[in-house]
This record gives sequence, C-alpha cells and structure tokens, in this order.
Amino acid sequence: MPDSSAFNASDLIIGNGLKIHCFHKAGGELNLVLLHPSSGYGRMWEPAAGYLDRRFSVYAPDQRGHGDSGRPDGEYSAEELAKDLRAVVDKLGLKRIVVGGHSLGGRVALVFAAWYPEITAGLIMVAGPHLSNFYQTRDAVKNVYGNSYKTMVSPTAFASRADALAFVKEFRPQDSEFAWQHRVDHNMNHASDGKVTVKYDPVRVAEGLTHQLIDLKKYAAAVKCPTAFIRGTRSAEMTPEAALDVAKFWTSTEVDIYSVEARINLQLENPKDLATAITDFADKRLR
Repeated sequence: MPDSSAFNASDLIIGNGLKIHCFHKAGGELNLVLLHPSSGYGRMWEPAAGYLDRRFSVYAPDQRGHGDSGRPDGEYSAEELAKDLRAVVDKLGLKRIVVGGHSLGGRVALVFAAWYPEITAGLIMVAGPHLSNFYQTRDAVKNVYGNSYKTMVSPTAFASRADALAFVKEFRPQDSEFAWQHRVDHNMNHASDGKVTVKYDPVRVAEGLTHQLIDLKKYAAAVKCPTAFIRGTRSAEMTPEAALDVAKFWTSTEVDIYSVEARINLQLENPKDLATAITDFADKRLR
C-alpha cells in the first residue's frame, strides 16, 4: 500500500521575485527532487512518492509557466529552468539531492546535474531522454514543431469539467483514465460556476517544447553522478535499443536502464513500479 503521508504544498520566492509552488513529502536524508514534463505539474508525482519508503524526502515543484508558479517572460530553456531549480534547492537549504525528471523535467535535470555536480548525488531520466535532443533529424524537427504549435493554439477554458475531460482525452489519447482524471483535477482551476481553465501557459509550454531539438550531448558527457534511465515498456521512442544507444553519450559515468510497464507518463500510468525502479537505483548506486 502507498504511504498516505501528506504531499504538502508551499510557495517559494526566488530570484527576481519568481514564485515557485512546490510540493513536499517529508522523509529521511535522501532528497529526491522530481520535475514534471511540459504542461505537467508537481502533484503528478504524488502517487509515485506514496510508494517510496521513508528514507526519501520528496520535492516536486511546479516549474515556471506551469501549475501555480509564476509565468515570467523568458526563454523557458532547460538552462533557465535549471537555474530556477538551483535557487529552489538553495532556498530549501538542501545540500545534496537526487534530481529526476520526465521530458522537459528530464532536460532540466540533465543540465542541473551537469552544472552542479557538487550537490547532485544522482540523476534519473523518467521515460528516458528524448532522442531529438541527441539526433536532430528532419522527422524530429517536424514532430517537435508540430506538437509545439498544437499546444500553443490549444483551448485553455472550458464550460464544464466534462468538457475539460473530453479535451484532455482528445489531446492525450495515449494516457490512462486515471491520468486524464488526475490532470483535470490537479492541473486545472475549477470556478464556482463550473467553468474550468488550465493552469499552464500554453504559449510558454510551446516555447519550451521547441527545446526538444537542442543538442544535449555536451551535458550528458559532463554528468559524473550515477544515472538511471527508467523507460516505459510500451514506449515507441525509448526502446531498449534506443536507451542503450543514448546512454553512450554519458561518457563520465555508468547508466543503469530500468523498464516499467507503461507507455510514456510512468508517474501516472504505473507509479508503484516507477517507485520500485527508483528504489532499486537508490539501493544500487546511492548508498
């Protein structure tokens, strides 16, 4: 059974007055910071956090432009968000962390680990890194810009919860029923008159999505801490062969590859087995 300990939320003010909304589950001395994907939110890590044992103190911020955090102007690159994360870590007084992330969060975690080795004990790439960040093919460019535009022009307001749910199901057809419901419940604002609005900024999310084409090989080569790829077994992109291929760019450390029964959003599709993979990695590399 998952730990029912509270996933508490608080607001942090970092550089230039930026508000970062951050969730926290108290635990032991192993500080695990988990970063959501584009159009995601910190609370999506709560189910997985519930399956982690008490040695883990879990932190899950809403990154800028997402959730209940601020939406300042900026480039919304992995580098910019990694600087935000460093400010959050310093504000929280954390001296050593394991940083993990999915998609956008994975890019940020990778840059963070490369830039700040003195405080990074481990790196976890949930669903594996995007291949487009290592191979900028014509098909990758078309796919990334297509998804970016689709996100930028997507609706942000709905007359009812039912309409919002219908949109999420159409926009994210590969997600599970639980994931659809969770997104509507926790990634949208619900007004007293029944109207619903998304919590993320679609323009900023679209801007961030274009960074899936930035070459990250130099950051991978700079990572010195233990690293894990946790891939979904039904992922069309991060196949076992692709994971092994991308892992070769981590030239300064060994990469452990784990497989979890899921497609893409492991944290909502199969949080229990995701937590097991994180625990196995901690047992093996983070003693």
